[in-house]
Amino acid sequence: MWLTRTSGAHSRADGNANAHWATAGAVGRLEAAAATFAGTGNGVLPIGDAGFEHGGDILGHGSHETGMDIDVWPVRTDSARCAAGRITWQSSTYDRAATRRLVQEIRAKVPGHIALVFFNDPQLIAEGLTTSYPNHDNRLHIRYR
Repeated sequence: MWLTRTSGAHSRADGNANAHWATAGAVGRLEAAAATFAGTGNGVLPIGDAGFEHGGDILGHGSHETGMDIDVWPVRTDSARCAAGRITWQSSTYDRAATRRLVQEIRAKVPGHIALVFFNDPQLIAEGLTTSYPNHDNRLHIRYR
């Protein structure tokens, strides 16, 4: 299923222009969380790479082949969420509180259906919300079951 700008989400290319496909279950779960998150006044959620329409390897990723992995950009404090480039958890425009709420909402929408969330913010890791993984300072990698 193609990820679109519906239900509070906005697809953004991460250098893989056609990597916006995921299973209907993964898309629906993320869109439900994004809609609730957008309703809190945080705006639309930028979505990075997911997968190719018929699966396969994606440049720069060790997974994303089966449509169960979706990258989401960290939340910004400014209004350039979908207009500007990605930020890291170290950036001055990174909104930790809103990113925390986002991860909590993603997990709450589908209890037991989140296999992992990679993101290197040490506070979110300490809270058990995310797990550290190389090269995940600038995106949340969500894997659904």
